[in-house]
Amino acid sequence: MERRLSAILAVDVVGYSRLMEINEVATLAAFKNHRSQLIEPLISQHHGRIVKLTGDGMLVEFPSVVNAVDCAAGIQREMRQRNADVPHEQRIEFRMGINLGDVIVDGDDLFGDGVNIAARVESLAPPGGIAVTGWVKESIGNNLQLEFEDTGEQTLKNIGRLVRIYNVVLDAGSSPMTRMTIPAAAHWKTGIAVLPFSTMGSSTEQDYLAEGISEDIITELSRFRNLRVIARNSSFSFKSKDIDGGAAARMLNVEYIATGSVRRSRSRVRVAVQLTHAPSGGEVWAERYDRELTDIFAVQDEVVRTIVVTLEARLGLAIADSARSRNMPSLAAYECLLLARKYVTAHEAERAMPLVERALSLDPDHSLTHSMLSAICYVRWLADPRDEYLDGMEAAARRAVALDNGDSKAHAYLGMALTYRKRFELAGSHLQRAISLNPGDTHAMGYYSEWLLRIGKAEAALAMLDELLERDPIPPTWYWEVRGLVLLLLGRYVDALQAYSRQYKQFWYIHGYLAICLVRLGRTEEARSEIEAALSVMPDPQAVRYQLVDEFEDPEYRKFIDEGLTLAGLPK
Repeated sequence: MERRLSAILAVDVVGYSRLMEINEVATLAAFKNHRSQLIEPLISQHHGRIVKLTGDGMLVEFPSVVNAVDCAAGIQREMRQRNADVPHEQRIEFRMGINLGDVIVDGDDLFGDGVNIAARVESLAPPGGIAVTGWVKESIGNNLQLEFEDTGEQTLKNIGRLVRIYNVVLDAGSSPMTRMTIPAAAHWKTGIAVLPFSTMGSSTEQDYLAEGISEDIITELSRFRNLRVIARNSSFSFKSKDIDGGAAARMLNVEYIATGSVRRSRSRVRVAVQLTHAPSGGEVWAERYDRELTDIFAVQDEVVRTIVVTLEARLGLAIADSARSRNMPSLAAYECLLLARKYVTAHEAERAMPLVERALSLDPDHSLTHSMLSAICYVRWLADPRDEYLDGMEAAARRAVALDNGDSKAHAYLGMALTYRKRFELAGSHLQRAISLNPGDTHAMGYYSEWLLRIGKAEAALAMLDELLERDPIPPTWYWEVRGLVLLLLGRYVDALQAYSRQYKQFWYIHGYLAICLVRLGRTEEARSEIEAALSVMPDPQAVRYQLVDEFEDPEYRKFIDEGLTLAGLPK
């Protein structure tokens, strides 16, 4: 039995029976015209395949979820133009539903939950609209300029679990946040989200400063063990969105929300902060700080301490004498780091390096700068595993730890460098130290999950990833990469493919792991294509095998990965 992961589009005509009753000939002719002149050509352009026609609708398979949604949006937009001059009662409008899931292949036909859910989702779409499952929305990421309305978790006929459904917003310039149906929280979880502070003015410099203040407050609040703090990635997903704090708190399921603004004028800065109790909508505390710009770190300390003291009685937090015991770099070096943060990716690391080098020249003795240098070397090494990058990652992390033994990120990067050096015991101690210093550091949690996996503890790794998702409900794409590998080693191949579909193969080795998933599911040709993709970046098969197998301490995992690569067609 052949199975594969596919994006399924279900299409149906709204009120087809009523239209046929009014004018059977004209309705049939118009439907065929739309299908032949618009729908079928767009499906072909997006590499789709019509699986079956259902009289007044169809079922279409796409190899890419991005292509499926882009095609559906194109059809619906064009149908609006075609219907502009048609009387409402004579218009042919489509409902569309899209799901990403595992399907069973039988000749040219498809079966399974992946298909059934798409058909059920289609019935929930508004006339002329598109409904998609949460898996589809998450898989698209930022690949399409589309927005989505959250309609909440829905019960679908003959589907034994709730499925979150989103409507695609086709109106240009509309904001889904202003139209979103916010699901009511069954109960509020005690915790806090710090939304990105806004800027009073148009200066890019102010944007970076506001982001830096928000992010540092999140980091410092996360140090308190009894306080559940939503991670930066999820909180910052609301940047530039027209949504109030209460709605954001509902979506992140936290009881408290912190918001603020920053205005910079020459050498002075004004920071306004508000803490709101989301269930009641009441303002718990608000303050405005007018200080010299050089005092910005003191302002951060005061904000953190005030928030923690305010919540102490309610949450039982242990209050330290100082929220921040670490030294901070000079303001000029700090601003370089704020600018560099956004470029610490596999494809933009070169843009971050001059900024970090500038920060080092301005202030060479602060751990934050060396931690960021370690991060840059890390993403470089993932994209191109040269020894010089791993050497740089380890050296920078060691320097950061030496400068500040309380820097959780420095311990996390050193732990990962030592993991790749196969010094697993020492690596584990640094990763545990990172989490003990900052229990809310989701990057450290992710790295610790990967370390658990490397030493043969996939179940424990999955539990840690589940805990991470509590703190970061909208996780970065690397989360799905680690989760995919965990699920692969647990033998949950379909779930692993689902996880991998939510990130974008930014590193060559993901092709290797995908190949193992596919070949274990009997999808040999697709597996060989993934092996070819890996070899297109790393032409030496032995290097590919070494990199994918040798990173595991557990001999059973090593054997499993090695056998999977061979089955998928990687030359010995």
